Amino acid sequence: MANSLLIYNLVITSILFCLLIICVWNFYILKKKSYDRISDLDLPFVSVLVPARNEEKNISRVLSSLLKQDYPNYEIIVLNDNSTDKTGEIIESLKKQNSNLRVLNGKPLVEGWTGKCYACQQLYEYSKGEYLLFTDADTVHNPNSIKDSITIALNRNADMLTLIPKTLMLSFWEKVVMPMPWFTIMMLLPLFLVDKKGFINFSAGIGPFMLFKRKSYEKIGGHGSVKNALVEDVWLARKIKEQGQRLVIENGSDLLSVRMYRNFREIWDGFSKNIFAGFKFSSTTFFTVNFAFVFLFFLPFLLFIIGLSLQFSLNFINILTAIQVIILYFSRFLISVRLKLGIISTILHPLAVITVFVIAVNSWLWIKSGKGAKWKDRTYTPKKLKLN
Repeated sequence: MANSLLIYNLVITSILFCLLIICVWNFYILKKKSYDRISDLDLPFVSVLVPARNEEKNISRVLSSLLKQDYPNYEIIVLNDNSTDKTGEIIESLKKQNSNLRVLNGKPLVEGWTGKCYACQQLYEYSKGEYLLFTDADTVHNPNSIKDSITIALNRNADMLTLIPKTLMLSFWEKVVMPMPWFTIMMLLPLFLVDKKGFINFSAGIGPFMLFKRKSYEKIGGHGSVKNALVEDVWLARKIKEQGQRLVIENGSDLLSVRMYRNFREIWDGFSKNIFAGFKFSSTTFFTVNFAFVFLFFLPFLLFIIGLSLQFSLNFINILTAIQVIILYFSRFLISVRLKLGIISTILHPLAVITVFVIAVNSWLWIKSGKGAKWKDRTYTPKKLKLN
């Protein structure tokens, strides 16, 4: 038993050390770079496309920030996706003050589509840009957002550029849970392989900011190619790589910010909508990855506490679990500092991991029970998602 536990801890320690190397390497890749500036005359026309459903708390801020861009050649199109709150009224009020803001009223949702995908498809059809920037209604853009992102895309010849935004978190549960997606990306996704052709499984799309060459977007079939996807950003990124095109991910924390969710209820619903869908609704893959997640990122803390309580001494197993805890806390601290995520989630890392695991199980139950994923007053049942 002791030998088995020793071997187990040696394996976990080795894996965590490798993941720490990936994390450090990822931040080296994401370090701020200098790019050749491009003359205003040579900058392409950009369509900024904003789908909005029940976004009365956010829509004014995002549109106001987009209207203040220092970019010389762009259009803004916002689609009111059948909102049941005051989103439409706020958009119309802003339109009266800004004649260059184009407004669309979304068509009723078509069967076989998820709401965001259908909204983005309609926005694309009305756009004229050589580049298409899909950005969420809960973002706020710095004045240099479009110009700097286009500069990156042109210098790196990106067919799709996606940015990691600054994440705004005000409530307790936001501060605990919301850094977890970035922790997962930084620890488990070698960014070196993201912008390499091939390596399709190493893809990342970050919904708040996705910039496409129009021709590249059309080549993959646009949002129509993932029309029933709940995590369309990930699958669009995979489509780009499947077509042999270039996917680029950069740190955009100095270009835009996002506040995805405002309370635990929204976190619960939003993560429950996305997590199981992110595994293509494969139960085998879902449980394999999620149990590995717990074993790697939660269990070391539990074993360390148990080990000390049973035998307060510096035996080799206790030393190994202590090293695991140190690696995890160092990784969390590094990620929090570099992505400006605050310290609370770092301190409460075990709580964050187990909370995400519980939400993940709920995500699986929503689909497997037939109740469906719920978001923005819409329910996506397995039948609607064509999973049956």
